[in-house]
Amino acid sequence: MIKGQRQSRIAILSDAISSIKMIGWPIIFIFFGGQHTWSTRIMILGAGLLLALLFGFLNWFFFTYDMSAYELTTSQGIFVKKHVHMPFERVQTITRTQPIYFRPFNVFKVNVETSGKNDDKLIFNALSLSQIEYIETRRQEAQTKQSDVEMAAVQPEVSATYQINNRDLILYALTSLGSLGTMGIIYAGLTMMNDLMPQNIQNRFYGLFNHQTMTVYALLVFIVLMIAIILSFLRLYGHYFKFTISRVGSHLAIKRGFLTIRAVNLRTSRIQAVYYEQTLLRRLVHLVSVKVLLASSMKEDEEQTKQTTLIPVVTERQRSKILHRFLPKYNFQQPDKAPMASHALFLRLRFIFLLDLMVMLLLLVAFELILMSLQVTFSFWWLLFATVILLMYTLGGAYIAMSDQGLSLTDDYLMIQRTINYTKRTYFIPYEKIQGYSISQTWFMARQKTQHIHIIVRDGDSYQRVTLRYLKASSIDQLDEILKHVK
Repeated sequence: MIKGQRQSRIAILSDAISSIKMIGWPIIFIFFGGQHTWSTRIMILGAGLLLALLFGFLNWFFFTYDMSAYELTTSQGIFVKKHVHMPFERVQTITRTQPIYFRPFNVFKVNVETSGKNDDKLIFNALSLSQIEYIETRRQEAQTKQSDVEMAAVQPEVSATYQINNRDLILYALTSLGSLGTMGIIYAGLTMMNDLMPQNIQNRFYGLFNHQTMTVYALLVFIVLMIAIILSFLRLYGHYFKFTISRVGSHLAIKRGFLTIRAVNLRTSRIQAVYYEQTLLRRLVHLVSVKVLLASSMKEDEEQTKQTTLIPVVTERQRSKILHRFLPKYNFQQPDKAPMASHALFLRLRFIFLLDLMVMLLLLVAFELILMSLQVTFSFWWLLFATVILLMYTLGGAYIAMSDQGLSLTDDYLMIQRTINYTKRTYFIPYEKIQGYSISQTWFMARQKTQHIHIIVRDGDSYQRVTLRYLKASSIDQLDEILKHVK
C-alpha cells in the first residue's frame, strides 16, 4: 500500500513546461514589444522562467496520491482541495507517455481513465515503471472474475503481436496532406515574427523582396512547400515509429513513437466500432488505416484521436487477416452495395448543385454590396472561376460518396461504407453497441420512397453519427426488426 506519496521531482519540470506554453506568448510580446534594453528583456525572460518553475513546484508539492489494494486516491489544489477516488475495477485504460527528456529518469506521464464523463480520470505527470505496474496488476485483479481465473488455469491466454511495416509507414507519411497545414503554420509563424520584428529590420526585408522577379517568388514558394512536406513526413513517421500492437486475453497494448514514446493499454470491451479509413491518395497505393470508436472519458483532442488508431497503416490485402488476430469476434467482410433508389445519384447531385448555386448567389450579392459601398471595381471572372472550382469539388465528392455507399446486415454486425470529403470509411458495428438511429426524409424523397438513416455510436465521451443517404425503406425496416431483438 502506498500512502501520502508525491510524484518524482521530474514532475516539476513537466509542469513548468506546461506553464511556459501558457505564458509563453505574453512573454514574447513583452520581450519584442516596446523599446526595452537587452538587459530588461533578459530580466523579463528570466522572470517568466522562474514563474513557470514556481508553478511547477507548487503543483508538485500540493499533489499527493494513495494506492491501496482496491482504489487510487489523489489530492491536489492549493486553495481549493480536490480529492478523487477511483476503484481499480472501474479503470478502463492506462496510457503511458514518455517524452525524450523523461528517459534518463525512467519515469512516465500516465493517464488513468474510465468510460465515464470527461473529468472522471486521473493524470500523473511522473510515475516510475514499478508504480505503473502496481496499478496495472491491481486493475487486472479487480476486473478478473472467478470464472475467468478457472478458465485461465485450464487454457492459457492467446497472444498476438504485429509491428508496422516500415515501407508502408513511409508511403503513409508521403501520402499525407498534412504538408498543406504545415505551410499554413509556417506562413502564420512568419507573419507573427514580422509583426514582432523592429521596424528597421522590416524595412530591410521589404526592400529586399520588392525588387525580385516572379522566378524568385516561385522558388521561395517551392522551398517553403518542400520544407512543409519534409516536416509533415518527419512528424508522421516519428509519431508512429516502431508502432507495435499486442493482444493478451481481452486487453490490447499499443506502443509507438520516436522522440516521445506512448503506450496505451485498453480493454476490447470498450470498443464500440471498428472502421477502415482511406483517403483518395491512399487508394492509389492500396493502404488503409484501422481505427476504433471507444467508450472513453478522454476529451476530443489530438491525443484522443491518436489513441483510437488501432493500426495506422496496413495494406488492403492483409487488413482482415491481421485484424482477426486482435479482434477475432469481429466480421470484417466487405459490405455489399447499399440498396438505394434508382435515381439516388441524380437526386444527390441535384441537391448539391442547387446548394452551390445558392451559396454563390449569396456571395455575389455580398460582393456587389461591398463594392458599391467602397466604390471600387472588381473582376467577376475570379468569382466565376471560384464557382467552377466549387462545383467540381462538391459534385465530384457527391458522386464518389454515392458510388461508395455500402450496407450489409449479418447476424451480429452492421457493416456500413460511406465517403466524406473524398475519405472512405468502412464501419463494423456490433448491434449491441448501437446507441440508436434516426431517419430523415424530404418531401421529394417521400415520392421516391427513400430515406436517410443516421446510426448513432458512442465515441469517447460523446457520439458519432454514421449516415447513409437515399436508402430504400425496406432495408431500414430490416435493420429496425433486427435491433428490436438485440439484448
